[in-house]
Amino acid sequence: MLLWEDVVYYIDGRAWAIIVTAKANSSIPTRNKEVYKRLSEALGRRLKKEVALAPYTSFGIGGKADLFFRATNPEELAFAIRTAQELQLRFFVLGGGSNVLISDSGLRGLVIRNECGKVLISRNRVTCQSGAALSEVIKLACQRSLSGLEFAAGIPGTVGGAVRGNAGAFGESVGEVLTSAVILAEKAEAKEVNNGFFGFGYRESRLKRTGDVLLSVTFELKKQSKEEIEERIKTNLEKREENLPWQEKSAGCFFKNIINGDKKISAGFLLDRAGAKGMRQGGAQVSTKHANILINSGNAKAEDVKRLARKLKMKVKQKFDIDLQEEVVYINSGFSRI
Repeated sequence: MLLWEDVVYYIDGRAWAIIVTAKANSSIPTRNKEVYKRLSEALGRRLKKEVALAPYTSFGIGGKADLFFRATNPEELAFAIRTAQELQLRFFVLGGGSNVLISDSGLRGLVIRNECGKVLISRNRVTCQSGAALSEVIKLACQRSLSGLEFAAGIPGTVGGAVRGNAGAFGESVGEVLTSAVILAEKAEAKEVNNGFFGFGYRESRLKRTGDVLLSVTFELKKQSKEEIEERIKTNLEKREENLPWQEKSAGCFFKNIINGDKKISAGFLLDRAGAKGMRQGGAQVSTKHANILINSGNAKAEDVKRLARKLKMKVKQKFDIDLQEEVVYINSGFSRI
């Protein structure tokens, strides 16, 4: 198992994606004074009450967390989860919120912000903690002339979020370069797993279906000239910037593309043909630049986004008889889908 004392690179930047969700059935009210006292004794002064979550999401949407804790290393992350489990307290592990829509009523229980961002590079292997920003990992790999992650240039989020959703672009995905990982499994026990454990599919992994929390991951890359890698990164960024509204508050592509055998139908194409661009619901709007991106045009609420999403699904169903599925994860106050 990786010893982080040997780390040679440290990423000191903001995490930008959801890592994984996990929960424990709670029989104890979050606001119970005894529970808070015991949690506070365990986690210290970094445990906060009534923290607004909207600033921690790329959508800029979401109510308050009853309790909020920043974990800066895997040991703290694991300890916070074990403590919550012992207290039978609901918990939710959050990276930076680039692929989530959090309920307007906030989240009951403990929200643990994953800020574990160290990276170790050894030969052609890059091992990083799950809270590391994907963009920084790509930059470090390029600096060491390691190729294999260029397709992900411009994808917001942390490594954990990328693995959880098997993030990809241009026909490639994170699951193709992942060799091993360390997860926090049931009862908060750390164990090493290989690629096969994740059951990767299109924007899917086992982490979406279980309470396993990703602690670290190892990518196996290939040596190549730094100049060639930089050129591919530049080209990919230009393609993305040309088509995506980077300056707007959004959660990225909202719906999954349609996979039918070897064929893929772009959700953005379907929405565009259905006349989605510019549609509004309260403060939520479909981007006029990309039909599969919903933006917070002002003071949008989660309910605005949900209603707009339902209208979009209905328009595509009526025109093409195709059912769109959300790529963005809806999180309600009890840490399940809204």
